[in-house]
Amino acid sequence: MSVREKGFTLIELMITLVVLGILLLVAVPNFGSFVAQSRVDAVKSKLVSSIALARSEAIKRGAQVVICRRSAGSNTCAGTNVAGAADWSNGWLVYLDENADLAIDVNGLIRVYADVDNASTITYTRGDVVVYGDLGLLVTASVGDETFVIGDAGDASAGAGLSLRPTGRIRMCADWTASTSTCADN
Repeated sequence: MSVREKGFTLIELMITLVVLGILLLVAVPNFGSFVAQSRVDAVKSKLVSSIALARSEAIKRGAQVVICRRSAGSNTCAGTNVAGAADWSNGWLVYLDENADLAIDVNGLIRVYADVDNASTITYTRGDVVVYGDLGLLVTASVGDETFVIGDAGDASAGAGLSLRPTGRIRMCADWTASTSTCADN
């Protein structure tokens, strides 16, 4: 009667480790870009949600609603400029502004978005604020689209773009080139 040993030989174990190492070499770089793009997509989703909320609240309340970039460490606006690019990476506020002075009304704060990942970069080409009037149109509109450029500090190839039309509608770019921050959609 022969006794058969159960278990792995050293050669079987070494072959398994080599195959596992090769798989990790292929998967780990792709996983990093997947995580970076997931961070970008999360920020894009929050921005789209904020813009839609501000527009709908302006129409519902019949008053001006503002989205402003958040000051670091506080729930106040970092500024009220409507020109030049601004960094929105600290998050943003959505608030009611019935008297149209760009200041947060008493009990006017609607939502705070402060949970932006530290690796995320957000730049808005039209400054510190996005203002919707009572009809849901952009008060701060320029002649053309204004763009939110969303990126990831850890991976330059991850990115997304959101455009705000002068009418207040959101346009998501399907063919975004992160390296040049351009949309190739028609």
